Amino acid sequence: MTWIGRIAVLLFTASVWAGFGEPVGCAEVQDLPLKSEGTLRFFVDLSAFRGPEGYTRQEVDLLLDAKQLRFSEHEDGPVGKVSIVALVLDTLATQVAHKTWVRLIAIQDLDEGFVAPFKDVVRFDLKPGVYRLIVHMKDINAEKEGRCTASLHVPDYEQAGLVFSDLQLASQVARSGETHRFVKQGWKVVPNITRNYVTEEPIQVYFELYNLAVDQVDQEESFILGYRLMDVEGSVVRTYPAKRFLKPGESCVKAEILETEGLEEGMYHLQVEAFDGSSKQYLRIQRSFFLVSKDLPQGLSQIQKDLIRYYGDIRYLADPKTWAVYEALEEWPSRLVFLKAFWGNLDDSPDSGTNERLIQHLVRMHYVETHFGAGSRLKGSETDRGRVYIQYGQPDDMDYHTSAAGGKPFEVWIYETQRRYEFVFRDRRGTGVYELVHSTYPGELSNPYWGQEF
Repeated sequence: MTWIGRIAVLLFTASVWAGFGEPVGCAEVQDLPLKSEGTLRFFVDLSAFRGPEGYTRQEVDLLLDAKQLRFSEHEDGPVGKVSIVALVLDTLATQVAHKTWVRLIAIQDLDEGFVAPFKDVVRFDLKPGVYRLIVHMKDINAEKEGRCTASLHVPDYEQAGLVFSDLQLASQVARSGETHRFVKQGWKVVPNITRNYVTEEPIQVYFELYNLAVDQVDQEESFILGYRLMDVEGSVVRTYPAKRFLKPGESCVKAEILETEGLEEGMYHLQVEAFDGSSKQYLRIQRSFFLVSKDLPQGLSQIQKDLIRYYGDIRYLADPKTWAVYEALEEWPSRLVFLKAFWGNLDDSPDSGTNERLIQHLVRMHYVETHFGAGSRLKGSETDRGRVYIQYGQPDDMDYHTSAAGGKPFEVWIYETQRRYEFVFRDRRGTGVYELVHSTYPGELSNPYWGQEF
């Protein structure tokens, strides 16, 4: 079992305990890939485009790790067999679309470590509206099956004015004249269904733009496209040069490859902006994606990735010597061995089957990352409040002071243990980032005259 597998059970327990909600399955999460439930696990991502008049073409992209299948030996090598059913129901649970098909998945061999990602796609032409999508997969050679159910909001592309299709994140975009299930509008678009890209490698995107103004006398027959990458807080982290294009007609298709060099792993939003020179209309659209380390396998949910990062973030818990040893380890397998021993030493009840101290740490990490990252674009764990919360936990009381009296806002955290301890945080710069200016806890910054600072 890989290092990720050895901590999977622990991370699952922590995700429920920490209040993250149910493990990521086919949850009703806006603009995120979906994951099946059952013994056969697969991913689903959705993209919509203009279809025949009055209809929207809803694309349902599927990713299956074929290593889960039972393979039978054939003359040309091992072959797996999977049946796929896709249903669309309206709000009255009436079936409005249905497709069933079988795929044979051939691989070279079954050597340990073989890779077998299988991608597929099904498209439905639907009237705009709200539906229910059900996708079911079954391994025909084994008793394994999975199911994904999700709400399907089909947009209306017949409306007036400039309109974007969905942005489809891809692992490959290239012009193609072949007939293939991933070819549309003269482009072969192999979807990146988990929307995970390895750091330093480019992201690829395909989209369509509708209702460009054409055939207007003395009007500018061009349009402009711009691209930006934004972090989860909405701050722009990368802007790409805008491009001007001549209009091929009232609609166009575009594919772009955008570099990500220098960006850290994490969740981002790709924003595409369009400006029609004739109608002077401006429009923008976003879609989320993830940059992940080469050390992390593809297909992890964002929650799983966060939990793994929290598991390895021991900077505020380890003494300087221990932290130096850990930092010197470059490979994840070595770090995993170290972390397993580190967290084991902190477990007060090793026979319980659950490391409560580790789970407590994961809960604290999640809280600070979602509550204290502000103003300076620091992660919550990089702020003073985040560090104190991770080390000492939730305070027993908090005393808030606003700037209404003319001074800088500050707050006092109070811990009641064997005695009363206080931590004073002040927003010195008015940016929303509170810095530690005084504490009565042994070994922490002590400045009893902090209130005299301007």
